Amino acid sequence: MEKLFCIEIIIQLTTLISIPWFTPAFLAGGPIQSVYTMVNNCDDLDFKIMTSNSDINNVPLKNISMDEWTDFNKNTKVFYGDKQLSLFKHLQLLKSLKVNAVFIIGIYSFRFTILPILFSRSAKIILSARGMLHPPALRQKAFKKKLYLAFLKPILKWKKVSFHATDETEKSHIQSVFGNQAKVWVVQNIPNIRKSNVSFKSEGTINLLTVALIGPMKNHLQILKALKDCKHHVQYDICGPIYFADYWNECLKIIQQLPTNIKVVHHGPIPPNDLDSFYANAHVFICPSQSENFGHALFEGLSAGKPLITSNNTPWNDLEKNNAGLNVEPIPEDIKKAIDFFVLMNETAYSKWSKAAKDYAHKTFDIAEIKNAYQQMFFQHAE
Repeated sequence: MEKLFCIEIIIQLTTLISIPWFTPAFLAGGPIQSVYTMVNNCDDLDFKIMTSNSDINNVPLKNISMDEWTDFNKNTKVFYGDKQLSLFKHLQLLKSLKVNAVFIIGIYSFRFTILPILFSRSAKIILSARGMLHPPALRQKAFKKKLYLAFLKPILKWKKVSFHATDETEKSHIQSVFGNQAKVWVVQNIPNIRKSNVSFKSEGTINLLTVALIGPMKNHLQILKALKDCKHHVQYDICGPIYFADYWNECLKIIQQLPTNIKVVHHGPIPPNDLDSFYANAHVFICPSQSENFGHALFEGLSAGKPLITSNNTPWNDLEKNNAGLNVEPIPEDIKKAIDFFVLMNETAYSKWSKAAKDYAHKTFDIAEIKNAYQQMFFQHAE
């Protein structure tokens, strides 16, 4: 009887998710995908999502209903707030919601982080760092972030905010900033699985793919520098918005210097549903990031049967042991060695690595277990 009562409480639990961008936005990458897969899989929980009516860089969203609650799925409603919505009305909306928990995605937003912490009616608040406290991420605009976090710390302590991390490494990063006494829930992301397609691979040629925001964190420039000395035939497709124009201009200078055996194509931002053809055409997914919280695109590459070339600064650090890819130092020399390793594979060898990549992706997660962990996080926090 007691078990039935607990199940009923879980079903009735409502969580407010506060996030600056949500689907159909996609340019902001991983956090959007994380929330999307969570609300679509945790169907024993009710969600209300407060977000903006734009994508990153204020790109307006199309085909949405603004400033009203709309059904996203059977257990989720979304409020796409007009950017012009006054802070007063935003606060009124926050205060009007009766929810058991507030799940805040990201750290550096006044409207979607600070305001819900201060003014939501729920005493149960969980802040999801989403990789923003990884040391390489903190080094970007370091002084501003240091000031902001100093401002944030007493607020979080006062409101008894706990944290969400996707693995133990991120938990350590959170506690290094907010102290070992900080309560951190460790719950893995629910990944998106891509169709598995094995592209024919002939020795001496390779198709590389990167799906990511274009900026220093993803190390596109180091890949391009590695390709300068590559003697084989390489097709390199880059999908993603230009987040740092100056950085992309540096990349363009290198692209202009590449030999004729190297073809680089920037396709711009591609909606997630239109990426299947790019994954299908690729042999290897390459993204030697400075840091990754989870790396949705890395997982999707693996799930599509594409071995990875990435750095040691992601959760995917046992690649070579599992024949699922190579971890490298994000410098041109190491990246080139990894590319050459896959370039020289024939169809038989490559097929084995492709299958191993897919197998590795599938053995690294258990959706039922992750769903239970999210239910436990929200339910226990709401007691």
